[in-house]
Amino acid sequence: MNESSVSRIVDYPDEPTALLQQLLDAVRNHQPESQIYMNLATIDDEFTVLNRTVLYRGISVDKCVIYATQRFTRNYKNIKANAKCAVTILMPVVSLPSQGSTPFLWQVRLLGATAVELPESELDAWWNRESLSAKIRDTIFPCGQPVDYDELKAKHDQFLKEYRASGKPLQRPPTFTAFKFEVQRYDFLKVGLNQIADRVQYRRQECGHWQAMHVAT
Repeated sequence: MNESSVSRIVDYPDEPTALLQQLLDAVRNHQPESQIYMNLATIDDEFTVLNRTVLYRGISVDKCVIYATQRFTRNYKNIKANAKCAVTILMPVVSLPSQGSTPFLWQVRLLGATAVELPESELDAWWNRESLSAKIRDTIFPCGQPVDYDELKAKHDQFLKEYRASGKPLQRPPTFTAFKFEVQRYDFLKVGLNQIADRVQYRRQECGHWQAMHVAT
């Protein structure tokens, strides 16, 4: 028998990052070792628009999503040339207690996002949260350049050996940086099997507060 129903987002908080945090916590409660990824699209002189899947880093004190990168990468150069970005976070299977026991697919879009580079004084804190593999990549990998795998693997293994022997933490390279996304709207979509999705959109008002509303999918 064909089925159809309408999804519904209920009991959502006043702040969009609070709902985002609830979803992230639900994913990690189900899969403690899982990582959250987001799709980032930027304007590019050569390819017009470029998108890539990047690791979600966290939420800043002023409630902005954080993105970390290197100053020599194309994405950094794209953002510095045009700070307007599009960001999507997709969470395919989420069981959120406030939304019932059934798992749903959630999509979170950051609309009207402007990337603002963090000051040097804040970068160490985000560097310290990076995984060892990310720190090694940021230190020795030539992003976007043609490489010989065996040479790169040997370079990695030697670097890792020396790091372990030293017993010292890896220092933040001068190329490491991070951005926060200042957003005009957050768009949350929830949908299950054979359902029409529901969306709740948070729209920033001139006073700085958020207005939340259901919008048609």
